Amino acid sequence: MNRRRLALIGAGQMGSSHARVIAESSVADLAVVIDIDTEAANRVAGKYDSVPSSNLDDAFDCDGVIIASSTAARMECVLPALEAGLPMLVEKPFAPTLAELDLLLDISKDSDIPVMCGFVERFNAAFLTALQNLDTPATHLLAIRHSPPATRLTSSVVNDLMLHDLDIAQRVFVDSESVLVGATCLHPPSSSWNEIADCTIAYGAGFATLSANRMSQRKVRSLTIHTATKLLKVDLLRQEVTGYRSVSGELLHFARQPSEPLVLQLEHFLDLIDGVADPEEERRQIRPAHALAEQIEVVSQQAQPVANEPVTMLAAGS
Repeated sequence: MNRRRLALIGAGQMGSSHARVIAESSVADLAVVIDIDTEAANRVAGKYDSVPSSNLDDAFDCDGVIIASSTAARMECVLPALEAGLPMLVEKPFAPTLAELDLLLDISKDSDIPVMCGFVERFNAAFLTALQNLDTPATHLLAIRHSPPATRLTSSVVNDLMLHDLDIAQRVFVDSESVLVGATCLHPPSSSWNEIADCTIAYGAGFATLSANRMSQRKVRSLTIHTATKLLKVDLLRQEVTGYRSVSGELLHFARQPSEPLVLQLEHFLDLIDGVADPEEERRQIRPAHALAEQIEVVSQQAQPVANEPVTMLAAGS
């Protein structure tokens, strides 16, 4: 297999992680690091023996691009790269709004350009192990994703943390239609965004309860998956999975192969570039989580805040 030349747009914290993973790859090269902050581009490029740039056009002769710029700058990076015919991995959210996402996905489909979203938890070994051990359909998913404050983010906690678990829920309740039952968001005066969000989503015969918080005192990434026969507890940070059977009192430990999710994600992106993975299926899997995220944001915007308290608004039909 020929080594693939990849461009990286965005030299912040997430971009730096992508740069490291590409640089450590045996089948890809970090050709150029692009950022309007020339100091950041120089720092990341210099660390991984790449070329720094502040010009988006320098990505267009590469085999693919990873876009890790801020959400606010997403469209001005993704749209030109699509128009240049460049396969891309875009950090979530793929686009700031659902309408913009649909536009980009249409261009990708019409031009037959592979795209994927940075739903990195799809590649977490603990989550993959849990999916493999779902011997009966899930009845309830509880996802908790909490973090200390992050002042430099330019999007809501819904489009930041919660988006991962909205995607996870779609994979746990596979082929089930989703209905937003209710949502609660907190937009503190000190922030430009919703910083805490909880929601309940119905999926056929089961439902999911998701909690995302950027005002926490510690980092938590946990899943609890219930079925009729089993309970699975997943620690995404430690990549640990434990199962329980209440009838027999059995405690189950599942074998897994710990690996860095970003590495597996890069491998999948390279498979998309090489035509090994299905680009149409990849496009189809991007929209559902973004659609739910926008519904949750709309619900929170329609509610009337009272002082500094959380606001609640039930979805239509509830």
